[in-house]
Amino acid sequence: MGNIIITTWKRLLRNKSNTFWILCFPIILGTLFNVAFSNMAASENMEAIPVAVVCEDDTYGETFKQSAEALSEGDDAMLKATFCDEKKAMELLKEKEVTGIIYSGKTVTLSISANMSNESINQSILQAFVNEYNMVQDTLTGIIANHPEKIEAVLKELDSVSDFNDEVSISRKPDADPFSQYFYNLLAMACLYTSMGGVLVATENQGNLSQLGMRKCLSPTHKLKSIVGELFATATYEFVLNFIGFVYVAYVLKVDVASRLPLAIFTTFMGCLTGVALGFFIGCFGQKSQDFKQGMVFAITMPLCFLSGLMMGTMKIIIQNHCPVLNKINPATIITDSFYSLAMYESYDRFIVDILSLFSFVILFIMAGFLMTRRKKYASL
Repeated sequence: MGNIIITTWKRLLRNKSNTFWILCFPIILGTLFNVAFSNMAASENMEAIPVAVVCEDDTYGETFKQSAEALSEGDDAMLKATFCDEKKAMELLKEKEVTGIIYSGKTVTLSISANMSNESINQSILQAFVNEYNMVQDTLTGIIANHPEKIEAVLKELDSVSDFNDEVSISRKPDADPFSQYFYNLLAMACLYTSMGGVLVATENQGNLSQLGMRKCLSPTHKLKSIVGELFATATYEFVLNFIGFVYVAYVLKVDVASRLPLAIFTTFMGCLTGVALGFFIGCFGQKSQDFKQGMVFAITMPLCFLSGLMMGTMKIIIQNHCPVLNKINPATIITDSFYSLAMYESYDRFIVDILSLFSFVILFIMAGFLMTRRKKYASL
């Protein structure tokens, strides 16, 4: 096993294309992101975000209305809320007079327009606000349910808007940078680019696709042992490259991606493992050449990254509103959400679900790829 790992590392070290796409390209793109977002932040006037609020529930709606009114007051107001019915709200959104519509019921939800790409940052801020408000509301509801003796104190907090704003944090990091999500997506993209290494493992274990594959098919080494060793070696090597990129983003660009550092590093490793497993599955599928399958890696990973919000920050919100199942089966979205949940939530529940989802993908892709490789027979080599 040790010899397999060392040999795999040597082959990957000589692969300049792999190093460029996993290490150099994300660093270059991250630097460009940092310059662009720094300029945007410097020139931004931080005006209140116009939003329509539709109260769908008298009890919960009134509570949210008080919060929205408080956030609409003062010179540093976050919101410019317009309270109206759904029909009027849709008209305002269609005419682009508001950035989004917040529906206030037992659960607060946000509706936005895909035609307002110039408002993507404000849309992201609104979505973060909605997520965090729901989290706080659930927490307070739990306090009422589990500690009824504190109902009066909790209701007093809810009724006192100023106290709510001053004392109740709606986020683990209320001052979180809205641009951080783009860097979460960047790290997810780098993790999925490790698929190229997985393709190499697959094609180099097939006698009809490479000279090395021919020799391995004639080797007495058990195929499962060889493949598992190479996949592990590939994942650890690609993780080292990704870790360098992670350190660059966190400590050179000073982007907040290192919240709960050990778990953030573990997320990076799981992302790399997922990418390698995906590449292995792609490499085992069909009889096309190695170059063709590595081209498939880009054809598959780039749309996944687009859908997770790498190019358009609000894409994840749009998908959640129209086809939420895509967010649950998109590895790029899950990796991005893992970094986000570590940064924004005190609870680990959402993070654990994300990690378990990635682990499930790893098992699924590796098992499917191995079964396809194991079934192949050759008349001659």
